[in-house]
Amino acid sequence: MDVTLDLGNETLRQSLAETFAWCGNQQIVASVEETEDVKRRRILGRQAGQLIHRAYTQRNRLWNRVLRRNYTETQPWRQGMELYRRADLSSIALLEGQLRTPSLCPSSSLSEVRTAADRDDIVRSVVARRSVLVSAQAQSSDVRAGKLLLYAPEENLADGAARYASNGFFDNDNVPPWDTWVAFSQGALLSWVPPLLIGLAQSGIDVNPEGCIRWID
Repeated sequence: MDVTLDLGNETLRQSLAETFAWCGNQQIVASVEETEDVKRRRILGRQAGQLIHRAYTQRNRLWNRVLRRNYTETQPWRQGMELYRRADLSSIALLEGQLRTPSLCPSSSLSEVRTAADRDDIVRSVVARRSVLVSAQAQSSDVRAGKLLLYAPEENLADGAARYASNGFFDNDNVPPWDTWVAFSQGALLSWVPPLLIGLAQSGIDVNPEGCIRWID
């Protein structure tokens, strides 16, 4: 996923500024109190993610090529999926509503449409609605201290690991919340992650075996 950003582009800079302003006006939290059972299930989820990541990274090993074995048929993958089943993580993405303002909700999921043009239209629509709603307040320096994130829909495996590891920052298709969307360019979604949520986003990136989500340095 090689994407070159022209941060001097006026349209991109305006969208970034509006993203800063919009997210800066939202109530954001990075953690919620969890029961011991939820904590235990999260540990199982992290272990499952590590096994799935190992299976994916070993897909090109010699013995897999010789045996013509798909990585989803390997022992680490099966063990990881069993741990996911035991963890029952679908109910503990506790922050998934955060930065997903209903009035900005996209018409379709980026993973559901098949062309870059359609994805671009969806992102542009969200950005345009936010532009109308965002207030023209000055942004504080800590709001601007976030990080830029890329998501490549074509590389997505949609295994849900990033959603659970990030407590709902990413959804099941590894898409970051639409309030943070900046632009769609060169086949990838550009988002801005507020400083308080960088740790959650990193947790999702860490368990994303295919690397469809990554930071822009």
